[in-house]
Amino acid sequence: MYQGFYNLKENPFRLSPDPAYMCMTAQHREALAGLIYSVCTHPGLTVLVGEAGTGKTTLLYSLLGLLEKRRFVTVMCTNPTLTREEFYDFLMIKFGIDCGSSLKSRQLMALQEKLLRNRAEGRPSLLIVDEAQRLPTKLLEEIRLLLNIETPREKLLEIIVSGQPELSEILERPELRQLKQRVSCICKLKALSLNELREYLHHRLTLAGLPRQTLFLEETIQLIYDYTQGIPRLVNSLCNGALLTGFAIQSPNITASIIEEAARDLELHHEVVAETDPMNGVVPMAVGAERSPAPHPVPVPKAGRGANGHSEVRMPMENYATRQKSLGFLSGLLDRWK
Repeated sequence: MYQGFYNLKENPFRLSPDPAYMCMTAQHREALAGLIYSVCTHPGLTVLVGEAGTGKTTLLYSLLGLLEKRRFVTVMCTNPTLTREEFYDFLMIKFGIDCGSSLKSRQLMALQEKLLRNRAEGRPSLLIVDEAQRLPTKLLEEIRLLLNIETPREKLLEIIVSGQPELSEILERPELRQLKQRVSCICKLKALSLNELREYLHHRLTLAGLPRQTLFLEETIQLIYDYTQGIPRLVNSLCNGALLTGFAIQSPNITASIIEEAARDLELHHEVVAETDPMNGVVPMAVGAERSPAPHPVPVPKAGRGANGHSEVRMPMENYATRQKSLGFLSGLLDRWK
């Protein structure tokens, strides 16, 4: 609706987890590198943890895109509220296994044969379970048992479970200690910092056809951060609503009053919270492993004057370009680790 008015080729703030719109901040780059390393070195179970709306599913789709180009056999389960029978039926269908029996024993044998064929063809197999904080204990135990499908030298099925922070608490339960012992890598995502939010807005608007970020003024970006606390899903909802409101009143810029009106419509609350340094995205489980150095801070963009006399926020383009090249770098890692 508003694309033509703002010279946009498409909606920059749609809520679908489109990997093409993946903004490679330092923490996303580190988390994706951790997932790639874990999958390609065949350690077993990997955990991705992040608050709701921080971009876990988008990150996973970015990973799938990289893996499928290298002949990985990938299966992603986005609805884990299944019974045990439904879960194994899902695996049979998604891995392309023709098993006429509903017996778990027959399905496991058919799955192992399929995974062995995949490995013999040079096609590693990967299962991703999203929204894993909703998995019942019985299914978590089945996932642990799937990790027992292996040869004397390697696992035949790599598994990634992704979920909200309560997933970490679930894995601490005494009855799941055997599953927790299988975890070889924990990757984490958190909300965007204010600097990362600037970069995020620039990235999405650039991909949508507006490379010079003049829609959102500096004070407006701060207000977006205060209302959303850097949660990308909330950022998308608020910015989309603001563009609709701006179009309705024919405003060339998204002002603070427009943001406030859109926030009221979404029932978002204005909160000002002091920022903290981005936390490490990958936590190695190996004893004695060294933590990666903290990412360099992103330079604060400088404000200037645009042609319309309004403040114009200019992104540090060399920093932005370097971050986006990270996808190519991570793609190269796949070739070396495969």
